[in-house]
Amino acid sequence: MLKIQPLCPGFLFAGLVFVAPALAQPTLQDASAIETLLKARIAAAAKAPIDEVWNGALLLEAGVTADQRDDLDAAIDRDLADSTTPLAERALLMLASVRLSGKDVEAGTLAERLIPLLDSKDDEVARGAALLLSDPVFRTQKDKERETLALKLSATGKDGDRAPEVRLAAAGALYAQGGGAAQREARSTMGDYLASSDPRLRALGALALAQTGDTETPRTQLEQMAEIPDANGRLASAYLKQDEMRRTYDRRQKNLLESARKQSETTELKGTPEMKRMENLMRMIDLYSLEGDKHKKSELVDAALDGMMHSLDEHSSYLTPKAFKENFDTELLNPEYGGIGAYVDEDPDDHMFTIRQPIYSGPAYRAGLHTDDKIVRIGDWPTFTPQGMKPREEIIKKLKGQPGTKVKLYVWRRGMDLALIDRPSEDMAVEIVRELVTIPPVKSDLLPGGIAHIELTTFSKVASDQVQEKLQQYQTQGMRAVILDLRGNTGGLLTEARDVANLFLPRKKLIVTTESRIKDPETEVTQHDPFVPMDMPVVVLVDRFSASASEIVSGALQDYHRATIVGQRTYGKGSVQQLLSIPGEPDDEYVDENHNNHHDAWEPLTKDWNGNGEFDFGPRARMTISRYKLPSGRSIHREIDEEGIVTSEGGVEPDVKAELRHLEPWKYIEFNRLLKEHRVRDYVDSKFAENKDLFRSLAVGDEDDTSKYPGFDELYQSLGTTLSKQDIRYLVRREIRGREQDDRGAAFPGGDDFEEDQVVQAAVRTLLQKLGTSVEAVPVYAKTFDAAQSLADKLAVASIPDATRNDLRHALTLIDDAKKSGSTLTQDRLAEIEKALNAVIDK
Repeated sequence: MLKIQPLCPGFLFAGLVFVAPALAQPTLQDASAIETLLKARIAAAAKAPIDEVWNGALLLEAGVTADQRDDLDAAIDRDLADSTTPLAERALLMLASVRLSGKDVEAGTLAERLIPLLDSKDDEVARGAALLLSDPVFRTQKDKERETLALKLSATGKDGDRAPEVRLAAAGALYAQGGGAAQREARSTMGDYLASSDPRLRALGALALAQTGDTETPRTQLEQMAEIPDANGRLASAYLKQDEMRRTYDRRQKNLLESARKQSETTELKGTPEMKRMENLMRMIDLYSLEGDKHKKSELVDAALDGMMHSLDEHSSYLTPKAFKENFDTELLNPEYGGIGAYVDEDPDDHMFTIRQPIYSGPAYRAGLHTDDKIVRIGDWPTFTPQGMKPREEIIKKLKGQPGTKVKLYVWRRGMDLALIDRPSEDMAVEIVRELVTIPPVKSDLLPGGIAHIELTTFSKVASDQVQEKLQQYQTQGMRAVILDLRGNTGGLLTEARDVANLFLPRKKLIVTTESRIKDPETEVTQHDPFVPMDMPVVVLVDRFSASASEIVSGALQDYHRATIVGQRTYGKGSVQQLLSIPGEPDDEYVDENHNNHHDAWEPLTKDWNGNGEFDFGPRARMTISRYKLPSGRSIHREIDEEGIVTSEGGVEPDVKAELRHLEPWKYIEFNRLLKEHRVRDYVDSKFAENKDLFRSLAVGDEDDTSKYPGFDELYQSLGTTLSKQDIRYLVRREIRGREQDDRGAAFPGGDDFEEDQVVQAAVRTLLQKLGTSVEAVPVYAKTFDAAQSLADKLAVASIPDATRNDLRHALTLIDDAKKSGSTLTQDRLAEIEKALNAVIDK
């Protein structure tokens, strides 16, 4: 059985149950059949237990197709409007529940039928009516109708003779539908239950308050609940974690806000020549510019301020109140949303909304969604129009929602009937409970020879813990060396950078110093003994996209000679930005009733500077205030002058330079052609099920042997391509590795692995040398590592024309391919050709 627990403001759990197999019923063919089904469900619901009432609502919706839904809604509207034929209370609940999920709901009519049910002697009916009246659609009523609803909900919430569940459900609906006074009253009712001597009632009151955004009032109760591993405990824990994020942000801003207030009190703007110049220019824009009538003066000032900030450095900017709220307040102060846990985007081939890869610890993967699944509908909302996919952000907004709420997706997979894209059937439906999804920052694998390859994609708050967890796992499996892969990692939390470095460095080692014009230097120092033994060799991989925290970690390990840095020079972002209030541009002021240092919707304003009745932030300056210095004292920051010329490269210079293999243009074009034709994907589709174990091993390593792939020669011949067999082997294996990730529920680190990734190969060579061995001592490396690596290095510096260099590189590639694919040419002959080419390069 599947429990359905719809969330709504004020009351959290309805405890509804239905039997999933019952939904597998044939769809209806005409309006008369819909009427017949509707009457049957009404009759069944009249005296049914409350769980079966909600079950009946689900069955009623499942019995019609998307095209027939309008007919069902019309039939329900007729029954609700017919006052001559009385409906049983529970039947009315069922009809209202179904109608609320449809389109063009007439909120006034529906409210008129539900409000009397609040007086029902049946507590389950009264509670159900209150839960339904929490729906946002009732906020669309006229003011008088909303006032009537609020008065009735208020009376029900205050009625001491009603069951606690009914009163709390009514209070939750009042909070959802009422204004400030109504919300305060609803909170008072919830607070009464929080003060109850009954643990169950205290728990209900605490969760109800937390759902309004107030976690401070019920904090003690929530902390006690969070220690119990049940559904309510997990929900309490989630609320507390969200509150912790708000508090962390507030602590960071407190000193800045205080400083801004002092500046505002002591600073007086005067009519300087510079200010007059800007005023005159704005007047000229208004008078003469072709676009002058389309821009308000305030917009021009905002643009000028932003330009001023950008002139300081590339990371500084000016944020309008709206931009600050959207980009910082919503994400940092109000993270009360959840998702399905998947990387999504538009498929460039079919322009459908597609799962690029599920997050393997998230709800989408647990519900059975895999890479390349197409989400064609969310509830009754299609994700595309005849013109193509709807806006990506609009679709993602539909997928997001409060943790614990459900979202119903219709998923189309390749091989299904194309007609199902427009008219998805119920067997394509997947119901997912949204969660607060933590994007895993670590991907890892244990390579041959006991080398742990750990890719860290961002320094999030769980970065060091997850890296340590993987290191501990691989220690038990014979780990002898570590590759910490920071390629593409653009940074994150400074404390996590310190803690990741601390996994490899002893206690009390300086990691980074920040220097500023206005503050004393601040330092980050390792806190405990290293997790990885100091005699275990370490390589850190970096590239030109590795920035900030990545540069701090790689630079610190390089300074202490703890790791060899392999790859490319890093980006060079060694500066710190903070959000500063603008003097004389304060936030609105309010009564912080729950003392959480954040304005909640129900808290009254005391200063509303623009008089719009809503809480507004003042603007902010995102300003560079300090710079990082590595333990050796060097700066990693890239310096750019006023003309945009780089005056200091900054960044971390690798000890061993290495880059990924660059495809020649003709190969790149041919790769794209084959990928668009999906011939390789079709091959894997046809072979995967019957060769699952074989493909699993090939995903780990295939020793560059095309004969291990069933039917490979037939595939290669059918492609009619100028690419080598090794090139096609690469495409096939890349497709298999993507499938294997979904099967094993864990992502491989990086895009390619040691068989294809020349930077990883350089790291392995370095580590094996430190371990006193060589690539040739590990058979799989000896067979797959790029034998032409040194030749490629020579080509890069050879004093020959570019065209000749490209021809020679192409020849070397063909020779290497011939060796691996078993050409009919003798190995002696191939060696002779290679020797001759080397002689040309060495001239």
